[in-house]
Amino acid sequence: MVEVRFPQPPSVPLALIIDLDAVAHNFKMFCSHVKKGVICAAVLKANAYGMGVKEVATRLYQEGCRHFFMAHLSEAIEIKNYVGADSFIYVVNGLRKGDEEVYLHYNLIPVLGDPQQIHTWNSFCQDKNQYLKAALHFDTGMTRTGISMKAAQNMGLLQISNIEIVCVMSHLACTYQSSHPMNEAQRVAFDTLRQRFPFALGSLSNSGGFFLGEAHHYDMIRLGLALTGCRTSVPRGDYTLKPVVKAYAQILQINEISRGESVGYDATFIASRASRIATLGVGYADGYLRSLSNRGEVYFEGHKLPVVGRVSMDLVTIDITEVPSHKIHIGDWVELFGDNILIDYLAERAGSVPWELLTRIGHRFERFYISENQVQEAA
Repeated sequence: MVEVRFPQPPSVPLALIIDLDAVAHNFKMFCSHVKKGVICAAVLKANAYGMGVKEVATRLYQEGCRHFFMAHLSEAIEIKNYVGADSFIYVVNGLRKGDEEVYLHYNLIPVLGDPQQIHTWNSFCQDKNQYLKAALHFDTGMTRTGISMKAAQNMGLLQISNIEIVCVMSHLACTYQSSHPMNEAQRVAFDTLRQRFPFALGSLSNSGGFFLGEAHHYDMIRLGLALTGCRTSVPRGDYTLKPVVKAYAQILQINEISRGESVGYDATFIASRASRIATLGVGYADGYLRSLSNRGEVYFEGHKLPVVGRVSMDLVTIDITEVPSHKIHIGDWVELFGDNILIDYLAERAGSVPWELLTRIGHRFERFYISENQVQEAA
């Protein structure tokens, strides 16, 4: 069976091993490769990319991280429980009218992405007679969220007269294509914008932007996927990251079928030989994508075993014919992704990206956290 260190048998047929030491290693690796004064911030949206925001935020704060980016206000409120009062917590998806008092109460930093949001926050600050923190997000080419270049040109200091601008930021669109002309075009546009805010931190690069070089680093890099150790996050350069998340599923049943018999919904797999089929207790409800039907692979004792038939809501079937019958049994664990089935490879087989697989990891997985060579079950 796959050698997995569980502190006790998992109570469900799904388990994750999450290595917090690897998270710390990955964070410190980036910190050691930026010039002095550049801040490495952590993007921990979507439950820290599926890793577990409580555990990851706590560990990163212990490692010295003080800047955290979340997508939604609810995520930012949650992370307040796990980091110190000296942390800067940014809410990237912008300020919704009516949420101003919540930001003030929790000392959160709204990332303002259009003139109306700026007006709302500036008026709120004026009413409270306080200079409250905010970040300005400019759209330099993503065309998603952010203040347009036209709106930026028309922006006057009066519009932000009551706001303490702590950061100006933008988001690169093509970081994983190093030669794409948008990388340089966005950098030039961002240079022009931040000249108007020399007192604020400048932040342009995400994980991939780090590898474009120091010209793209500015004052702060926002690390997201790179913290997971995923190889996709290292498009170039010799940087050693450690994988953080490993996923396993247990064999629930083994069936022997004859040549010509079908497996799964819609009979999309027809056995071309007498086969042994194992059923795993994982499905698309757990984040194992349906597009892996007849395309995915799992790992067991030196064998990459194919997914056969449709991935269903709670179950996946694999062909174990190549494994001697005395070596694989009901109750054994197989690796869905980890050391032998890289999540990058699995995502490619699914026609997707690692971001999707990680953030879709379901709550039915039992999570075990490794730290300092000790395995602990999440509370």
